[in-house]
Amino acid sequence: MSNRHFAILAAALATIGSLGIAHAEPVGSVVAARGEAALERADGRSPAEAGAAVLLNDRATTGEASRLDLKLGAATRLRLGANAVLKVDKFVGKLSARTTLEEGAVLIDRANGAEKSFDLETPYGLLSARGTVFFAGPSRGVFGVFVQKGAVDVVTRSGSVRLTAGEGVDFPPPRVVFLPGLLDAEPSEPSPVTKWGAKRIEEALESVR
Repeated sequence: MSNRHFAILAAALATIGSLGIAHAEPVGSVVAARGEAALERADGRSPAEAGAAVLLNDRATTGEASRLDLKLGAATRLRLGANAVLKVDKFVGKLSARTTLEEGAVLIDRANGAEKSFDLETPYGLLSARGTVFFAGPSRGVFGVFVQKGAVDVVTRSGSVRLTAGEGVDFPPPRVVFLPGLLDAEPSEPSPVTKWGAKRIEEALESVR
């Protein structure tokens, strides 16, 4: 191999290496965990212990009667309830973050200094928030979304609705669709916006404390 070719190869390997290091930079951390909680990534699964780094594409999971408190970026907290799975999909410091709630319940608490935009993908629709505290997850037999502070846009296939403080919507379980040779579940549409009562709010918040 000529010196020129060797130099090109070395530069390419250095670039690949630097990209790998950047990819592995923490985007958050574990604040606290109770019970069975873990972080899953490509190279394995590890306990979610206080102080552990959260990386892009990590899946945070909790077991029965477990809780997990995460910090994302400078000022976003994500509190997971029992039997929850949440994936960190995208993070650009000071600008935007995107996560996916695959299972369970979560409380999002965004303080001053948090990324300008935050999106939470759920099996029922996209929740887009700005400077907001909101809950998403099982509530009284349905999937509920409740805004404690600020505003959240709930975006579904049929359109979008904005929730403000004290308001929530419900998503009934997906409707089972039978087609020739196929069994599928069709996401349900949200209920009309309603004011949640104090007892229901307390039940939802207790599920993630």
